[in-house]
Amino acid sequence: MTQPDLPTGATGRGRRRAIRALVVVALVAAAWTAAWTWARARLIAEIDLRLPMLAERGLRVVCPERTVGGLPFRLEVACRDPGVEAVATGAGGSVAALRTAVSVWSPTTVMVEADGPLVAEAAGRGRVDATWRRLVATLRWTPARPESVAVSIDGVDVTAHPAAGRTTRLRTEHLEASGRIPVDRPNDLDVAASTAAALLEIDGRRLGPPHADLSLTATLRDALPPGPAEPARAFAARGGRIEPIRTSFAVGGVRVDGKGAFTLGADGLLDGTVDFAAQGLEAVVRDAAALGPETASLLGAFVLLGKPSRDPDLPGRRLELIVDHGRPRFGRLVLPPMEPLFQP
Repeated sequence: MTQPDLPTGATGRGRRRAIRALVVVALVAAAWTAAWTWARARLIAEIDLRLPMLAERGLRVVCPERTVGGLPFRLEVACRDPGVEAVATGAGGSVAALRTAVSVWSPTTVMVEADGPLVAEAAGRGRVDATWRRLVATLRWTPARPESVAVSIDGVDVTAHPAAGRTTRLRTEHLEASGRIPVDRPNDLDVAASTAAALLEIDGRRLGPPHADLSLTATLRDALPPGPAEPARAFAARGGRIEPIRTSFAVGGVRVDGKGAFTLGADGLLDGTVDFAAQGLEAVVRDAAALGPETASLLGAFVLLGKPSRDPDLPGRRLELIVDHGRPRFGRLVLPPMEPLFQP
């Protein structure tokens, strides 16, 4: 059975509609491409303007083999072997590659990816080397000010070689760090950090357990804006309050949670108290060798010196970490003194 032929007029109208649709799509695509090209040119001009301005302020940033792409929905800037150097101090660092991207759908969010290795040096202070499998950073801001920055790294291996002192190496399966400016407290800075399956070595010797999970959150009161002086010194001049502090440590069935507050003094030293409470302490006896002597000794202090906690937020056996002018004491255990965060 044959289908009836469509009227010639209907066929013509359908073709014209299809042609008009194609023309509209082509015009939109051309306009979008023109807008993206204009935005790309503006971005390149802004980079070329800002880099010399940073150099005049003593911060030299290099971005060799720079490329700008991302058409149609992103603007991406990529560099091979980028680096940064503070001219006054000689401190600087570089990575193998850096990529930044902004989506047209979310122009106030910048995504950054970096390829290792990282090499960072400070004149007379030593060197830091780092490798990782994947590093992603996210920066967000509002029209008025920056809002937050977050970094997520997988497969981290960081080694610090100080000019004088012991070599420290940290390996962890996952590391996260973030900073955020609260909307209702624009002068405060909320910071957070966490690690999963972390291992710490000092001069090639393991310090603590082979796989530990740690987390820390704190608020730096009146830390912003940082001011022209060293950030730590300027923070101390404003009172240096670090509160509240929340921390946790988990390994081998043992969990330790803490909360408290510190103050950074004008001499660069800390004062304050953090209350800790431990649960699962039976593992200290059962797995003392796996925990390592330092961790087993600290956790054993909860068994010998701790008291039942009355704080519902901190269940378990309780001990205080008291820092008096840079001299820490954990219960009755006197710990090595802390170094000042800056020279007075």
